[in-house]
Amino acid sequence: MRDARWPRQHVWRKAIWQAMGNVGLTGMHVLPVHKSWVDFAHYPMAIRGLPAGLEGRRIIQISDLHCSPMVRASYLWQFMDWINELQPAVVVVTGDLFMGGRRYAHQLAHMLARLKTSHGVLCILGNHDYGLNGKAMADRGGRRVAHLQSVLVEHDIQLLRNQSWRMRGTDGKGLSFVGLDDEWSGRMRPDEAFASVDALDPVVCLVHNPAMCLQLLHYPWQWMLTGHTHGRQMAQGPVGKRLFPGSYRRFTHGLYTINGRHLYVNRGLSYGQRHQHWCRPEITVFDLRAAAK
Repeated sequence: MRDARWPRQHVWRKAIWQAMGNVGLTGMHVLPVHKSWVDFAHYPMAIRGLPAGLEGRRIIQISDLHCSPMVRASYLWQFMDWINELQPAVVVVTGDLFMGGRRYAHQLAHMLARLKTSHGVLCILGNHDYGLNGKAMADRGGRRVAHLQSVLVEHDIQLLRNQSWRMRGTDGKGLSFVGLDDEWSGRMRPDEAFASVDALDPVVCLVHNPAMCLQLLHYPWQWMLTGHTHGRQMAQGPVGKRLFPGSYRRFTHGLYTINGRHLYVNRGLSYGQRHQHWCRPEITVFDLRAAAK
């Protein structure tokens, strides 16, 4: 695919994506895409109190894989290889990991296990990981997630559910990643999650929905990494406009600075109107830097 004649391919791919969007099927991802259509967004991640030895280490964020019958492995595998080329210290996956039956949890874990990092792979949950009914079918959603967690653990992948994980520097200090559970499921517990953090550690917070940012400002994070939006307001197609008339999102994609802190909204790898330039699949690359005090 890397050597394919992408400009010619993009003509017919765009036509297919547009046709699916008109009938509400923007989530279908079957074929690989050319690497040139993926947005590799690079940012310095300035951290106050960054532990010694972590300067220049690379954090890579992906989001919204939606591994399922609609999003085939043939589409997702390519991203794992491209991430490995970037030599990450940590890869974070900010929710909506899978949909469909339990076998897609195994498929997802197998793909994520392909990632090569010096420190680890961290995941959090999104609304779709619990199913499509949120609190309405809490028991069933809980069983889905318990199965997903057991499969990820088998592959040495961390699933943070109101928990923290520490990336240690050479001075013994740490950079903490706080992963929050999904708020639509009613299982988000920020008090519990932040209570597990060393008081001296700088914090990167992982949460699926960026709409939670303002509610979480009284917790001590410096950066918040999110997904969920797929880079857009609720929906642009005729089906979405009918279902969500007048809906508005304050944070849709990219980097925001709020009261001196940083929110990043990743557009995700799957779903969305991918023929649009502002909705291309995204891999975000953060290089750790020590911020001035």
